Amino acid sequence: MSKVACTALAVLAEIPCSARAAEGPALDGSLLDRSEAQLDLMRRDYSPRQGLLLSFGLGGGSLYLSNEGPGRLGAADVDFRLGYGFSDRFQMFMDFNTDVGRTNYGNSVGSWTWTLRAQTVLVGDRAGNGLNANFGAGFGGITYDAGYACRSSSPAGFALAGGLSYDARLTPWFAISPEFFVTWHQIPNVPGVPDDVSSIYGVRFNLLWYLH
Repeated sequence: MSKVACTALAVLAEIPCSARAAEGPALDGSLLDRSEAQLDLMRRDYSPRQGLLLSFGLGGGSLYLSNEGPGRLGAADVDFRLGYGFSDRFQMFMDFNTDVGRTNYGNSVGSWTWTLRAQTVLVGDRAGNGLNANFGAGFGGITYDAGYACRSSSPAGFALAGGLSYDARLTPWFAISPEFFVTWHQIPNVPGVPDDVSSIYGVRFNLLWYLH
């Protein structure tokens, strides 16, 4: 009887150890799954500048047209951007910009550009706030509107544009982005006549989305 009792006690003693050993891998697997989920959430939270980029901006500036004399004109500014954030530090986008003002003769004039730009983050945090610089090239032109269906446009000329902006992140996908901008482009003339130029600098207020 004593042998039977000892054997029974030994079997009972082994059961809790076996149960703990069987539970060990399942517990480790759940911890690994939880850790992977947290890492994935962190990657998504800390990549706010990646994905499809969409921006719309309004502002104003000082417009110079060499064919209108040395004076500068006040102009309203409208800007639209579509691009992609390849990383948290580098984005590229197409920018369509137009500036509208009035000449000294009271005629409405619009200066427009289309540029392809690269943007990098100069100083920023992992939440998506920071100072950015963008620069690019493309083409642009001007359009005059003297009223009574009297409208004329210049040929397109070479253009350069750039800006400094600060992204203030409100959500992981949306930011407000005030920007100081500069734009310059040629105004081609007929052969034998030197080309004119258009330039503007000013401030605009952008609404920026990154669509993941």
